[in-house]
Amino acid sequence: MTNRRVFIKSALALAAGLSLGVRKALAETGPFPSNIVYTADDPGQWAKKAPIHLPQVSMADGKLTVQTKHPMSEDHFIVRHTVVGADGKVIGAQVFTPKDKPVSTYDLPPKGEYYATSFCNLHDFWVTKFTV
Repeated sequence: MTNRRVFIKSALALAAGLSLGVRKALAETGPFPSNIVYTADDPGQWAKKAPIHLPQVSMADGKLTVQTKHPMSEDHFIVRHTVVGADGKVIGAQVFTPKDKPVSTYDLPPKGEYYATSFCNLHDFWVTKFTV
């Protein structure tokens, strides 16, 4: 029984320590891990690619539009847009083929903070934070 209690205490202490380390790392790098998720403020290794990969958000007439100004070809294209609330709730998503234009439209969500994502098959995952 003692060994079991020692194991549980050790596991909880390890989990707490790892949690603190992850929080510290996120606080130092911002809300997203660098060179995994790319933003206007942290384009990482793809800094020169940011203008055509960052999702652009516009709102009009009760609609939210996400556009990525990216050329589309069989070898290089935007795969998907997703709009997600700060609480993690998915507002909508659109998958693209190389023949599509990377533009998606959704009903305007309630007021709050949101993230628009754009995933390129060659240049990874891009995020734009916006407020409704």
